Amino acid sequence: MKQTITTVIGIIAVLVGLGFIMPAVAQYRTLGSMPGSSVGFLLLGILLALGGVGAAVCGLRKSRT
Repeated sequence: MKQTITTVIGIIAVLVGLGFIMPAVAQYRTLGSMPGSSVGFLLLGILLALGGVGAAVCGLRKSRT
């Protein structure tokens, strides 16, 4: 049960992280520059996505053994 929760939380973190990354990248594409708040959201999204991938992989690895 613990592995399933870790995996689900990891997947949710990846999706939320991508939700922060996508608008920041779209704004950069449109304007050609990125304001400070978008940089913050971009970094937050990257951290969430990478942490989520790590948690999901850890949860999946533990459930297979």
